[in-house]
Amino acid sequence: MNRKQLDSMLPSGVKSFNEWEKKLPKYQTPLMKRLDSLNLAANPGNWTREALYEIVLWELNRFPEIDDSLFGALRRAAVIPHGKHRQGKALLQQLLQCKNIGLTMATAILRFVNPETFQTLNARNGHVILGDAPYPSSSTVNEKYLEECADFYFRYLDELCRLTGNGFDFRFADRLLYQLDKATGRKL
Repeated sequence: MNRKQLDSMLPSGVKSFNEWEKKLPKYQTPLMKRLDSLNLAANPGNWTREALYEIVLWELNRFPEIDDSLFGALRRAAVIPHGKHRQGKALLQQLLQCKNIGLTMATAILRFVNPETFQTLNARNGHVILGDAPYPSSSTVNEKYLEECADFYFRYLDELCRLTGNGFDFRFADRLLYQLDKATGRKL
């Protein structure tokens, strides 16, 4: 391939690769601008684990886009008491509306903000507690989907509250149930 052949592959109406790059939304995000400005030769201090993790998440197309308002609001979840998980409904639903955040990721965020009240929900640990109840899924995030997710998650947490204690610590329920489902040999 020569340069003329390569240029002929550009979309119609686009004169150069640089022009095209500026039109691609994936490369115009705050994250991309931050990664492009690392300039490690001039600023070696910019090389941090956080920068590495951002690169990995960007490449996997899994970088969550949580605005500053929601990021700050997540602090409120830290003080929601055990058994009062429904107080986190608005936060859960706001997370679900963020790019690259599904139910498993949203519940993981809440879990690490407040493990006394929230636990991660995924296909494995959900199956142990809720059996074959269908895991919410949708190609579009709409009000119906948000309600289904909240109902499903809170049903799961209600059951965890009921089943934990006496040698089964709520704080670690999600990981133990995950391992329990794996140990059964169940295929996803």
